[in-house]
Amino acid sequence: MWPSLPSFSSFSSSACPAGDKCELPHCLFSHNADKSRKAQPAKFTTNFSGGARRESKRPKLDNRTKEPALQASRNTSPSTVQTAFGGSIAHKEPSSSQQNKGSRSGTYAIGKPPAKTPLVKTDLTLPRSATRSVSPPPKPSAAKAAPKPEVNVDLTPRKVPRDPVAWTRRLTMLKMLRQFMAPLNEKVFKSSDANIKALHLNENQLNKAVVDEEEKVAVQHAAVYENVLKQRLVALKKMSLDDWVKSRRESIARESEKTTVKPTEKAPEPVKTGLTPEEEVIFLSRLLSPRTGLDSHGYVTKLPTEEDIEETRRAQYTANFWEICDRCNTRFQVFPERREEDGALTSGGKCTYHWGKLLRPKKAKGALPGPSKWTCCGEAVGSAGCTTHDTHVYKVSAANRLALIMPFIETPENDKIESHTAVCFDCEMGYTTLGLELMRLTAVSWPSHTPILDVLVRPLGHILDVNTRFSGITTEKFFSAKPYDFKDPSIDPKDLRIVESPYEARDLFLSLVSRDTPVIGHALENDLNAIRLVHPSIVDTVFLYPHPAGLPLRYALRNLSKLHLGLAIQQGGAAGHDSFEDAKATGELVRLVIANQWKILKRDGWTIQDDGLYPPIPDGVPPATYTLPAPSMVGASAKPLDEGTKRKFGEYDEEGVEDEGSRKRHEGAKG
Repeated sequence: MWPSLPSFSSFSSSACPAGDKCELPHCLFSHNADKSRKAQPAKFTTNFSGGARRESKRPKLDNRTKEPALQASRNTSPSTVQTAFGGSIAHKEPSSSQQNKGSRSGTYAIGKPPAKTPLVKTDLTLPRSATRSVSPPPKPSAAKAAPKPEVNVDLTPRKVPRDPVAWTRRLTMLKMLRQFMAPLNEKVFKSSDANIKALHLNENQLNKAVVDEEEKVAVQHAAVYENVLKQRLVALKKMSLDDWVKSRRESIARESEKTTVKPTEKAPEPVKTGLTPEEEVIFLSRLLSPRTGLDSHGYVTKLPTEEDIEETRRAQYTANFWEICDRCNTRFQVFPERREEDGALTSGGKCTYHWGKLLRPKKAKGALPGPSKWTCCGEAVGSAGCTTHDTHVYKVSAANRLALIMPFIETPENDKIESHTAVCFDCEMGYTTLGLELMRLTAVSWPSHTPILDVLVRPLGHILDVNTRFSGITTEKFFSAKPYDFKDPSIDPKDLRIVESPYEARDLFLSLVSRDTPVIGHALENDLNAIRLVHPSIVDTVFLYPHPAGLPLRYALRNLSKLHLGLAIQQGGAAGHDSFEDAKATGELVRLVIANQWKILKRDGWTIQDDGLYPPIPDGVPPATYTLPAPSMVGASAKPLDEGTKRKFGEYDEEGVEDEGSRKRHEGAKG
């Protein structure tokens, strides 16, 4: 045993853990402590190297308990970790075919449907220690209801049935309205009176108040929209704190006394075609799009060959999965099965973009056109994006690349489908590591618009963004959805069920159609490509309502519905679209075309029978039956005329033009 250090050591009052076996020449601990005074035993943890050490206040993670991603991130440069995205919305286990390919980064198995595995029932029995009787906590006197989460309100004008002024002008007035309300709201916050201070609005509540007031003026005073708002701005500028407090209390009183639902625009009446549902389906054959030329508009009319798919696969591996962001045009790299060193799914950091479209101002005579602006925020082209997402995203449009992820098939024959049936079809998509994938499939019977299929779809890749603003799918709705029951299917839009892959969704859709079933949609090539289906009978409203400038320009479904049906759809704003609403609107647009065409054809005498649409029979005596000349006059051994042989009257040349010389000779003979 070696002597201890002098008494000024901070551990001089603690006994040495090694005791008599200590071999240190100058030990920090005491070896001469009074035996009658028992020192508090120190806590120790065993080091995997074999020695003992004192437990520190901030224990380090042991090498055996570190997560692989955390350990790999320490060996990666900080810049790489900061710009990588590894937070997939949902963990997706690799399929058996993917596991067979190993854990090589950037490899994934595609082109084969996943094996259907039965659901494993999880044992949810709690351990005995968690079920023992314990003293219950004191019950509160009155249970407080959990406050509802506050909905985020953007400072953008809401959609109204009829815009009083240009959208950019509405946005300008909206910002000015908030600018004049903000000082009054700040005075309320600085008030010493608690009752007045309780009327203060946070930033989101102030946005909502401004947007609500602007919307009310746009709906009720569309003709004098700007005059009313300008008067309101002047009143706000001169308003005192007492007047503002009074108006705030009146507004709160109106909200509390409101018991009826806010009146909405009256829904338009359904289209009347003058035909029965069966006759409408028969007439629909007249509107089918010819397959010739559809491939130039994004449709896949032929199955990609194995050679083309293999060439696309080699090109993708050569490019090392570098893609271009669909939102901000940034080049970034995708790791479909996570990067080995840090578990990242994408590179490039966050994405800052404009989610709206470019609005080009109207040209005025004698003046230069103004700059184009974004509809989402009203800022000019070249400005910084108004929206930020955690990662970049991309989409795949080429048929060969789509087939590389999931093969195309042609619609098979289906004897179970009754004749005179048609289906409206719409899909919603979200972004994954494999591009823009199917996440919801909706089908309704046409022309009754009865829902026959509406399911959520689990994509093949890792989810990067459910694209709520356009798809209408939220993460809460998607990941809390119950599995689809094939024996007892549910078509409740408030309780959507989920299928495990796009393959299952396609099988469900194919159970509703045959090769001859007309499938109706708007920009139908996107929906058919989403489920990788080549269907021969399609009715696309893009072709029925063409843009004056021609394709590829096309009208949006929202504009067609408002213009021709008086129906406002896609009014959810940031809540996104409703595929059932879109499918129904598409079906009504097709029925409107049928109503207009049938009105003309019926006047001209056309009729509809069980097997088709027939033109009218001409009036008068039918023409005499034409009989061929007698065989003796035909000349069975007639030979083709040589160059010097003269043609007889009525003979025609190769281009179908009557011989002029033959005609003149015939006229001379008659004279």
